[in-house]
Amino acid sequence: VDEAPPRRAPEKNEEGSKKSKREGHKANGQEQKKEGADMNSPDSLPEKMMSELAFSSADSRDVSPGVIQGLVQIMSTGVADKRKKATIAMCNLCCESMVNRANAGQYGAVPVLIEMMQDSNPDQHLQRLATACICNLSADPPLKDAIAQGGAIPHLSSLLDSEDDTIDARAATAHAAATLWSLCVDMEHIKPLVAEEPTLRALMRLLDSPESFVRGQACGCVGEVCIGNKKIKGQLSEYGVIPKLITLLEEPEPSTQRLAASALCNLSANHESNKKLSRQCGLIDALIKMLKETEDEAVQSAAAGGLYNLVSAADREKMEQSGVIEIMRQVPISRNINVRLGIKSKKSDNRKASLPSTLDTGGLGATKMRRTETGDSSMCSLVELSVGRTQSYFATL
Repeated sequence: VDEAPPRRAPEKNEEGSKKSKREGHKANGQEQKKEGADMNSPDSLPEKMMSELAFSSADSRDVSPGVIQGLVQIMSTGVADKRKKATIAMCNLCCESMVNRANAGQYGAVPVLIEMMQDSNPDQHLQRLATACICNLSADPPLKDAIAQGGAIPHLSSLLDSEDDTIDARAATAHAAATLWSLCVDMEHIKPLVAEEPTLRALMRLLDSPESFVRGQACGCVGEVCIGNKKIKGQLSEYGVIPKLITLLEEPEPSTQRLAASALCNLSANHESNKKLSRQCGLIDALIKMLKETEDEAVQSAAAGGLYNLVSAADREKMEQSGVIEIMRQVPISRNINVRLGIKSKKSDNRKASLPSTLDTGGLGATKMRRTETGDSSMCSLVELSVGRTQSYFATL
């Protein structure tokens, strides 16, 4: 599909050929003009252009609003094959472009995509494409509200619990978990909508999925939905999330290790019963092991954050014997480890250890660190890790 058809070698030294070439340039110019006009017409988006958009790689290019409007119309009223191509094109155009995402929201892509997800007799492939597309749109705060208010969350939740084992069904499940994760980032009012019991229990089951990528998306959603919310942290703990996440620290994929460690870090922040259970389940030893073995900076930061939340002066001897204190001093999120362990530092060291209220490395998959109050004046603030959704989705037929 990606290969262009072979070009015929041009004829040489023939007047007819030159004439033909001149006329060809003229015709091409007229065709391009016509396509240019169609690009801004929602009623007549050229089939050729739509196919090219559907098969092109995801990039950050901005297209005209007319292209987005035309795609939305085809997604809504076109025949099955064209709906798929238009949805793929929309998904790929919204991977990295904020302009395209904004135009998609303006021209009504969200309700069209939600309707595709909730179709009573769904085309599984189209449902998968719609879920991937709405996941890309969920990267922008204004569209997060439109997706939530449009009633997408129950349908996304139902996709988490699909009994189908087809490739499309498994992909739709991963996309649904990623969308719920994305909706929760920096949107405190959406988190309770995601944290309904059926959704949280479905996420618990996904942590046991045979698909590594699905497990990772579930970890990301669990870690994000509980930030700053004691009630949700308690619910997740009741459903058995802590031992499941500790098991996932042994995953071969660094991205899943990082997401599991970040979720455990957040669950223990400012939640004494979760902290106690985490310690009982051996989380301190597991994070020490991870911190010493990993060479991945993102995994190291997540492990250091989890340890930082769990330990106190009573753990000083254990931490000194493990040899990880110096490592933690070098990680921005845990530079204040001396204070947590009751180790007296020189004033110059304290200045070096001062920590900003947030630590945001920016970009897709970035970690934003937030400090939360401990309720104990003898302790410095705890940390929570908001890990931005780790990728956009590029769709193909």
